[in-house]
Amino acid sequence: MMPTLPSSQSPCTVGGVSATSRSLSEILFTRAAIAVGGGLLTYAGFELIFDPPNDLLNFMTHHFAHVVIVGFAVWFVCWLALCENVLHPVHAIARHLSRIRKGRFEKLAYRSANAEMEIIIDGINQLVERLQTGGSDDLTAALTAVQELRVRLGGLAVTDAERKVPVMRSLTRLESSLLNLMCHADTSKV
Repeated sequence: MMPTLPSSQSPCTVGGVSATSRSLSEILFTRAAIAVGGGLLTYAGFELIFDPPNDLLNFMTHHFAHVVIVGFAVWFVCWLALCENVLHPVHAIARHLSRIRKGRFEKLAYRSANAEMEIIIDGINQLVERLQTGGSDDLTAALTAVQELRVRLGGLAVTDAERKVPVMRSLTRLESSLLNLMCHADTSKV
């Protein structure tokens, strides 16, 4: 479980990304470098203990070169797999969610060989279907509920008008927003 910071101590974010976060490519590179360095030191240490070399420079060059080459090859293959199965789908999903946020309710046509990404893509497509079908009926019900609330608030005997007026203003703004959404939904169907 990850520790959470109180809201007053939360790190700054830019575009929804925390200032302390790093890309997966950078994390993979640093972890691979640590693994290669640890493997190099362990391998060289065992060789020095069990079969001490005559020429230390030749020994270090020989062990350093092949461990670094194998480490780089493993990192490169892992990086390609990460890009293909995680980074590219995540970027496509993020672009699509941005379009949904701007009101473009269209299905995500991206397909991935990764089963977990397919689950996420299917979930996004189900969300889009729900947003497309939810439209005006839900808005009409919400507007009706706001109007009923306005009538009930109007019938309450509140002696202090200063307490009642802000609530009525908030209701008016909410009602106006719902009407704008209904108009937008009606024009997008045409």
